[in-house]
Amino acid sequence: MPGKVQKAKGRLKETAGRAVGNRRLEREGKRDRMIGAARDKAHKLKKTAERKIDEKLDELEDDRGSDGANE
Repeated sequence: MPGKVQKAKGRLKETAGRAVGNRRLEREGKRDRMIGAARDKAHKLKKTAERKIDEKLDELEDDRGSDGANE
């Protein structure tokens, strides 16, 4: 998934920031994790939309083929 690396990087930054008491680094880590999660969701949404469109196109092609319109 596209956001896995971003989420992992965010976890590392967040943990490091918390360990050394650096609130800015901790906040950057949280931001990176959220961006990674958003990328994953967007990717899933895109794949779902593509699948639904392909299914609909297949249905339309099947309908055309069954009524003899192609002959």
